[in-house]
Amino acid sequence: QVGVHIADVTHYVKAGTAIDLEAANRSTSTYLVNKRLDMLPSLLTTDLCSIKGNVDRYAFSILWEVTPEADIVDVDFKKTIIHSIAALTYQQAQSLIDEPKDNGEIQVGAVKRLASLARKFRSRRIAAGALTS
Repeated sequence: QVGVHIADVTHYVKAGTAIDLEAANRSTSTYLVNKRLDMLPSLLTTDLCSIKGNVDRYAFSILWEVTPEADIVDVDFKKTIIHSIAALTYQQAQSLIDEPKDNGEIQVGAVKRLASLARKFRSRRIAAGALTS
């Protein structure tokens, strides 16, 4: 099973409230060279709605049942509470992918399996005519 999760902001921001209306007015967070203009208050964007390692978080999730050959056999969308085993930078994740073998650590095995699936999905997209990989 592979899951993709995004923080469930609706758990903290109710429809029609002042925060919801201001967020709708801003429509997105804006990232500048030396500054960030958040759509929501920083307590939400940097803490409560930020998916972090070893912390339970409310999320919207898509869950795929996927074979080792990257065939999707089932899909489910749901509200969840997730507990991520790590928060990795791109460089940290790449280091795990580049490990010569799976050393038995959960993080290494999980990242290597996801990277393998990603290569298979990318290959199919290219074969189907995708313009970019």
